[in-house]
Amino acid sequence: MEIFYKDNLYKEVLRTMSECVMILEKSGKMVALNENAEKILGIKSEFLTESSLMQLEYINEDGSPLPYSQLPGIITLKDGIPFHDFILGINDGNKEPKWISVNSTPLKICDNEEQAALVTISDITERKKMKNALIQAKEEAEKANMAKSDFLSKMSHELRTPLNGILGFAQLLEIEETLNDDQRDFVQEILSGGRHLLSIINDILDLSRIETGHIKVSIEEIDLLTIINECINIVQPLAKNKRISIHNQLDYWQNIFILADPIRLKQIFLNLLDNAIKYNREGGKVMIFSYLKGNEQVIHVADTGVGISVEEYQKVFVPFYRIEGTQEEGTGIGLSLVKQLVQLMGGQISVTSQKGLGSDFCFSLPLPHDLKPVMRWGEEVELTKDNIRRADDYRLLYIEDNPSNVNLVRNIMKSQPSYTLLSARSGKEGLEMAANEKVDLILLDLNLPDIHGYEIFDRLKTIKQTKDIAVIAVSANALPQDIQYTLDKGFDNYVTKPFNVKEFLTIIRETLNSTINQNIPDEEILSTGPHGEEAISAKTLQLSLKDLKKLKEMNYKAAVAMHYTENDFSTAIINGLKDTFEKMGIEVVAVTDAQFKPEKQLIDIEIIMAKKPDVIVSLPVDPVATAPAFKKAAEAGIKLILMDSMPEGLEFSKDYVSVVTSDNYGNGIFAAEIMGKELKGKGKIGIIFHNVDFFVNNQRIEAFETTIKEKYPNIKIVVRTGITTPNDAEKAATGMLAKNPDLDGIFAIWDEPAKGVLAAARKAGKTDIVITTVDLGSSAAYQIASGGNIKGLGAQLPYENGVAQAIIAGYSLLGKEVAPFYVVPAMKVTKENILKVWKLAYRQDPPDAIQKYF
Repeated sequence: MEIFYKDNLYKEVLRTMSECVMILEKSGKMVALNENAEKILGIKSEFLTESSLMQLEYINEDGSPLPYSQLPGIITLKDGIPFHDFILGINDGNKEPKWISVNSTPLKICDNEEQAALVTISDITERKKMKNALIQAKEEAEKANMAKSDFLSKMSHELRTPLNGILGFAQLLEIEETLNDDQRDFVQEILSGGRHLLSIINDILDLSRIETGHIKVSIEEIDLLTIINECINIVQPLAKNKRISIHNQLDYWQNIFILADPIRLKQIFLNLLDNAIKYNREGGKVMIFSYLKGNEQVIHVADTGVGISVEEYQKVFVPFYRIEGTQEEGTGIGLSLVKQLVQLMGGQISVTSQKGLGSDFCFSLPLPHDLKPVMRWGEEVELTKDNIRRADDYRLLYIEDNPSNVNLVRNIMKSQPSYTLLSARSGKEGLEMAANEKVDLILLDLNLPDIHGYEIFDRLKTIKQTKDIAVIAVSANALPQDIQYTLDKGFDNYVTKPFNVKEFLTIIRETLNSTINQNIPDEEILSTGPHGEEAISAKTLQLSLKDLKKLKEMNYKAAVAMHYTENDFSTAIINGLKDTFEKMGIEVVAVTDAQFKPEKQLIDIEIIMAKKPDVIVSLPVDPVATAPAFKKAAEAGIKLILMDSMPEGLEFSKDYVSVVTSDNYGNGIFAAEIMGKELKGKGKIGIIFHNVDFFVNNQRIEAFETTIKEKYPNIKIVVRTGITTPNDAEKAATGMLAKNPDLDGIFAIWDEPAKGVLAAARKAGKTDIVITTVDLGSSAAYQIASGGNIKGLGAQLPYENGVAQAIIAGYSLLGKEVAPFYVVPAMKVTKENILKVWKLAYRQDPPDAIQKYF
């Protein structure tokens, strides 16, 4: 009775299932366990055979044919491999295929050992249609968004181009000394109206950027009073027209520092003040006051204007909403933009108002954690002919087809006696002039009628006479993605039309004065030098155009003596050195590879000295064994720039110029933090270290061990093994795992030994072991991207390391003062940021093998 009951129960369960359920046997027999085969496959249960299934036409999700032998159930029957939710299509003569999801699992027949396969099939055709409809809708939305962005970009360009002439010439009139008072008032009206129109254009673009997530804020510690006073000065002419008084109730001596983006905060104030004036009565007032509330600074902008109803409190922050009952014109986007900018900077905004009495807009912004006084550098000065500093003479070439823009820049340059302006009206003429004239800087319009600016730039960089000339892009395209794309191509700077004259001249001056500098983050440095020297960030290093001119005149030679060149790190350092030396006009006469052998590096130095270089940049293999060779080079008058290792007995300034490293202490901390997070704060780990006395490696180990002990006390370092070369790592890790099979993680001193650790872990079957290291090589990067055993690392920026060493070499040849120890910041690398850090470290996109995981 019980067997009969269970049998009927199973039949009822199968009958009520929406899936087709069947069993495939090795003999070819197929048994349908319910009646859904006909509904889903179009085959009646009694006719379900291997032959009937083979007659159907199967396809993969991408539309390619799927052979019968590759069906999930068939593979499960043959090889015992299970499948879950395998999607495939069946062409049954209709226009669209029928889509099914297949699950299959191995099954043993009770009475014998022969294997079968249990298969369930679901009809997902409707689900597939919905998914395709969503994909199509998404693609159409993306196309619409791209069309909108393209329209905004074109609109920005078309409106900014004429504004460039209007505002530019008005700024020149502003500093003209012969104008009477009325004429000065007229100029201010032109500037005020033009800037107002420009702010509307910017607001429309910014609103679009926020909607698409393309706007970014750069938070820093700023003086609130300075921003407020700047904004009051800008809107004062508008207030004067309506006899409105603006009362800044913050005392001039108050130092109120907040965390905000200064450009965006100014945008917020200008919008609020503009509204407070626009919707105010003749002879009204605008009040600005602020106070501290908890860890926020609260700021009010109040007016005595028309006011708004309670019902409109939230509506005014909605895009394109216009306040009811007012004759004032407006776009209705200013307050919406204000709200979103405030929120992007970590604050909130609200309004209280009363009809006929006025409105009070109140917003808050966070305070700095440490309210220490801030020293300000480079205060802005008024542009007058009296305070222009005489510099070296520079020749500038402006390639621009618009006569008005050329005329504007020519008039701007009249106030700069150290600049001589040449101009070309087409791309072809510009290329010829750049090659034949002595030019220090090119201002390049990107939208020329004959050749696009990007193509001109590419050609300039392939011509010997022009490849080292600094180039500034000048364009009315103001979208961030356009600007970033242009800078990524290698342009030295970007100026948007219409440009502010002072800012325009500042960009030119900065470009001329820092032609080679460090493209690195401004991060905290934790390492110290080999003798405890204070670390100076490599970001401070730069060579001006004047420096480059002097270096190119001297025909200096340089050589590079590396410890090892067969890895991504060394290759990137050498590329950074070569590229920078080329810009400096310094010939690289040798690059050697000691292959971690001190005796070979001694021979390398002898070979290099025979080529009579002025500079040697080197990573000494062994601080003791190679010291005599470096001492001999120093005594021969060769300037030594050292990286990562310090030969014994050499003295700063007398024997060597400086030591350059990455922030190895920081890298050790990052590797430990990733290990701690991956192991969830507990476990046993080992360390593979470099058994040579490099101070940088010692700092990595010290930082790693200290961080583990202090932050992750439940993680125990149970074994340490030293290696002499990267080739020793697999053997060392194999022995480590044999003696400690319960290890949860291993820290390898850099990425090359990490390869050996990974190989040993695979052979030992430790598929779940966590590995962290230092240096972002391609092998480690592949592991991180693919979710392998290497979960993250502390990365150096090797290309920038090479740039720093070359700049220091230039300092020494120019007789400039040099610090004993420079450091390039460290970067923590996980899967989330690996593509970004790779590009920063190597100045090129990651390999396809890494990018395919994103």
